[in-house]
Amino acid sequence: MKKRSQLIVPVFIPHEGCPYRCAFCNQSKISGTQSKSDQEIVRNAIKEYLGALERNSLPDVREVAFYGGSFTGLEIERQKYLFDAVRPWIDSGHIHLIRVSTHSLLVNERNISFLKDNHVRIVELGIQSTNNRVLDAVGRPCGMETVKEAVNSIRKNGLGLGLQLMPGLPEDEESIFMQSVKDVIELEPDFVRIYPTLVIKNTQLYKMYEDGKYTPWSLDRMVGLVKEAMNEFKNANIPVIRVGLHADPSMLANLVAGPYHPSFRYLVDSLIARDKMTALIDRLETIPDNITFKVPSREVSLYLGHKKDNIRNLKNKFGIEKIVIDHTANQEELQLVA
Repeated sequence: MKKRSQLIVPVFIPHEGCPYRCAFCNQSKISGTQSKSDQEIVRNAIKEYLGALERNSLPDVREVAFYGGSFTGLEIERQKYLFDAVRPWIDSGHIHLIRVSTHSLLVNERNISFLKDNHVRIVELGIQSTNNRVLDAVGRPCGMETVKEAVNSIRKNGLGLGLQLMPGLPEDEESIFMQSVKDVIELEPDFVRIYPTLVIKNTQLYKMYEDGKYTPWSLDRMVGLVKEAMNEFKNANIPVIRVGLHADPSMLANLVAGPYHPSFRYLVDSLIARDKMTALIDRLETIPDNITFKVPSREVSLYLGHKKDNIRNLKNKFGIEKIVIDHTANQEELQLVA
């Protein structure tokens, strides 16, 4: 079955509607948006994204997404103002739906019903962690019971649900984060985003870092943990639609420290590919000097690894002289030819 194509028009409303300032958060610096979004900004964003497409090749699903704030924390008039900017494209069929992100503490039956009446079909909740000690450390007062209530309100109204996690926060560690992953899986979201914790200027986390009270995780440590998380989500049939922050110029200019890489997702997927190759080699009774892996053509770079690191790693680990990555056989799955 052909996967449906999708267009998301992002509109940033940094910090709007959110009464909290979590230690890690500075949406203005992350998104690069300093001014308050008005109807003209919304309309221009829609025009820009739709205008870049050929009329005969419009994606199957087209939506406007309000990111960076807690949408249900906005005054109703402000919500309506933003919705009204999208409505002409909804009415014409050029845009099909709206998605918003918000805080679990700002979700109830009434405001979710209002979202539904205004063409919102997907709500994303920033969970970050399900561990109270971690949440307390970053000033995010939101336990699992509150999250569950918010999820129930969203589901009762028949809306799609996305959840966001942030490994590497103060007080976090591998076992704690993997429990958060298990807790999120039990909530059965439609999709998940994973944002490794980074130190951004003008945040409380930045001050903690400067004072020596917070040590960012290394890139290798974070990649290894996110790999394990993605394996868990895959086993639960929950797609991870985003890993790592978008490389916005403003975010990069204000990035101080942390496990950032412009191709973070690729590093994780490459490590997963290495594990698959390792498992096949482990099944061999004797390991030959030369091995060929037949791989899907679209995944060659994943199996090679960053700067062919996977090949070097497997050669050193198993004492193999030559490893060939063959993508000529139209393979759908990895296959080892010894």
